[in-house]
Amino acid sequence: MSWKSLSWKIILLILIGSLIFIWLIKAPILSWYLSDKLKVPVSLGSISIWPSETTIRDFRIVNPRGFTMKSAFEADTTNIKYRWHNLRATTSEIDLIDVDGIFLGIECSNPLCRKNNWTAIGAKMAQKKANQKKRQEVIHKLILRNMTVEVRGLGLGKPPFTKKIDYLEFNEISSEKGFPTDKLIKAIFQGVGLQDYILDLLNPQDAIKKLLPNGLFGDAE
Repeated sequence: MSWKSLSWKIILLILIGSLIFIWLIKAPILSWYLSDKLKVPVSLGSISIWPSETTIRDFRIVNPRGFTMKSAFEADTTNIKYRWHNLRATTSEIDLIDVDGIFLGIECSNPLCRKNNWTAIGAKMAQKKANQKKRQEVIHKLILRNMTVEVRGLGLGKPPFTKKIDYLEFNEISSEKGFPTDKLIKAIFQGVGLQDYILDLLNPQDAIKKLLPNGLFGDAE
């Protein structure tokens, strides 16, 4: 066997080994990718990827530091359907995101819950979006199934508030500044009737101002 033939076999084995390694660690890679896209820490258990469909299991959005609840959002299964050429087009399109077995946790920082874990997440998202390149992304349909909402710390000495919702559906969620994370959150909170808890997400500049030194924005309203 020639040295040239042996070299090609070694290179081929290295490539095959690399592909197998990437496939085995695809869940951590996607966790990193979604954390970058969503602008919040994300973890997931496993993932199945196909040309027109992806299934994610045990999806979790981690709460910022300082909150006792470990998760802000959890989902048992998330099924995403798309057409590859539309996903990579100038306007990126996702046909369907179908989420089942959901936990939405809201931990209040004051009795009225105007400050909570989700306003903290929203502030980070708004701050990072300021430097984000514009690229429109559209989710044509979002379905949420079997959702449990838990609110902690609302009012003085009140026990946690729990609400169960069987089904929610939203259509044509889009953004011209990348993945429409803030609009997804707004849609979910409005769907469960808790939109007053995320007013900072409705005015992202106000969320950024709270993180920056006084006077940086001037006196403009």
